Amino acid sequence: MDEIKDRLRKVLVDSIELSVAPSEVPDRGLVEALGLDSIDTIKFLIWVESEFGVEIADEDLSIKLIDDLDPLADYVSQCTAPIDTPIT
Repeated sequence: MDEIKDRLRKVLVDSIELSVAPSEVPDRGLVEALGLDSIDTIKFLIWVESEFGVEIADEDLSIKLIDDLDPLADYVSQCTAPIDTPIT
C-alpha cells in the first residue's frame, strides 16, 4: 500500500505541477493543504487512471476519495488486483 501511496504522491505533484516534493504531500487533507480546486482534482484523477491503468467510476467519486490517500490507494489496489480465475 505504501508503494501505491508513494506513486499517488508523485502523480499528484506531476499532474498539477506542484512546487513541493512528493514526500511533502500529506496523507490527508489534500484539498486544503495543497489548495486544490476542482480542475486540479480532475487532472489528478485522470493521471491516476493513466498511471495505474484503472477507470474510476463516476459513482465512486467523492471528496473522501480525492482528499485522502488511504481510500484512493485502497481503490487503486482493488482495481489493479489480479482477478482469480477458476481452473477448469
